[in-house]
Amino acid sequence: MTDRTDGQLGQIVAWRVPSSVSVDTLRAALAAARLDPDLAGELHPRYVLARALRDMKSGRVICKLKELTEHTVSFQLTLQQAGVTQVDYQREAVVALNLQSGVVTADDPGIEAKARELVKEHAAKRLTNDLTRLVQHVYDQHRADLIPIRDQGGAYFVPDQHRALVDQSRVFLSAIGGRLNSFAVRLGCSDTAESVAESMADYLQRLIVEFRESCADITMDSRRDVVNRRNERAAELRRRLECYRGILGAAATGIDTAIDTAEKELLAKIIAPVASDTNGHLFKEQAHEQQQV
Repeated sequence: MTDRTDGQLGQIVAWRVPSSVSVDTLRAALAAARLDPDLAGELHPRYVLARALRDMKSGRVICKLKELTEHTVSFQLTLQQAGVTQVDYQREAVVALNLQSGVVTADDPGIEAKARELVKEHAAKRLTNDLTRLVQHVYDQHRADLIPIRDQGGAYFVPDQHRALVDQSRVFLSAIGGRLNSFAVRLGCSDTAESVAESMADYLQRLIVEFRESCADITMDSRRDVVNRRNERAAELRRRLECYRGILGAAATGIDTAIDTAEKELLAKIIAPVASDTNGHLFKEQAHEQQQV
């Protein structure tokens, strides 16, 4: 269950992130925490422009125009002026983004300059939601589960085998002006152990449901690589079960059964049905790979 001698099962963690952080600071913080700086990633130009236009929305109506080419997206900016008896609208400019080059243009020089300034600013920083997703991605990359302990999220149980990653997360969050709060969960309190087991069982059951939903369209004609990915997901569920079996306690049996059922459902979908010929001999239809992209 754990290799610690103090009976620690894991930690409950919750974190706070700042409203924005520059990409340079973010990369440096990841490196300081011995995490991959490239996890900072890059925002797609489409999202960067959307954030820039959101900053320009005051007093304007901004509407996306029909995309004339697959490489360009355009928005019309319309001034909105409230009069005594009516609201007047006046076309101001069209802002366009080349999705390949990332270059922003507009048919009004002032609007173009402002849009480019804001695009540059947003490309160089990450906001609260970006930072929260990044923390979650760090745990995903290390195959370390964040098990929600409340329906609204925001607080998670992290099994003790990932305690080093919790420490790295604390260093990272501190370096960007955030904070990680953690609370040790130890053996000795039956109510606590039971609550942790229930949260982990609920988490694994949700993963199994998602797995079964991903297999809904699988047939004997599905591509081999698609089937292999589903088999890999089933194996990953098995790995998680074995990893957390000690914490799950009696709940492990139900999880084991649920995984068995899901695997059998997948197997039934990909194995050709058995039929018999007129002489009573059994034979199997030969599966073939579906020719698709």
